[in-house]
Amino acid sequence: HSILSTVIAMREPKQSAKPHANGALSRTERNKRAKQDRIVRAARRLFGRKGFENTTTREIARAADIGAGTLFLYAGSKEDLLVMIFRDEVGRAVDRAFDTMRPGPLLDQVMQVFDAMITHHERNFALARLFVKELPFVDDRAHGVGEVMARLYGRMCDLIERAKDRGELRVDVPAPLLAENLFGLFFQAIQLWIGRRKTPAQRCRGRLREKLELQLA
Repeated sequence: HSILSTVIAMREPKQSAKPHANGALSRTERNKRAKQDRIVRAARRLFGRKGFENTTTREIARAADIGAGTLFLYAGSKEDLLVMIFRDEVGRAVDRAFDTMRPGPLLDQVMQVFDAMITHHERNFALARLFVKELPFVDDRAHGVGEVMARLYGRMCDLIERAKDRGELRVDVPAPLLAENLFGLFFQAIQLWIGRRKTPAQRCRGRLREKLELQLA
């Protein structure tokens, strides 16, 4: 599948706690949510320290203080856990970027979103390497990666459509294709930056901005 499919929306975890009519969670639902949070945190720590291939589901279950069988009620595989971490880690950073979006030209707005992701990866470099290495090759059909963050893709299309309304872009520019191109440039920049650990993140940002500006022109 295309690289873009690794960053385009997320299926819900296998167990999600549903609130009562008054908005409160039952004790059972709170316990389920707490257990899921422990599983994700344990997977995050182990993936970051040992790598994806060298981490077993049994180790994750032990670190989360649950039985190995219980783990599979929440995630069917390590790949599921990786996607869950990606949604929680990167998804929140992206949502914050959109929710605090400043008025301005499309280039600045797109850079605000991508900069939030770069900043997050700076703080979590081991996981960033893991996402770039593993997520593009996780089987869509088995793990729902093709549904990862359609929210990001859709919100980028909204930015593009508003830029058309402001006269920044031709009205016949296909928003989904442009969004795919912009994200492709971002993903390439991230790959190069992560592959060259001594390259400052600020240089990655500067080079990315130049490429995005050329694409938009």
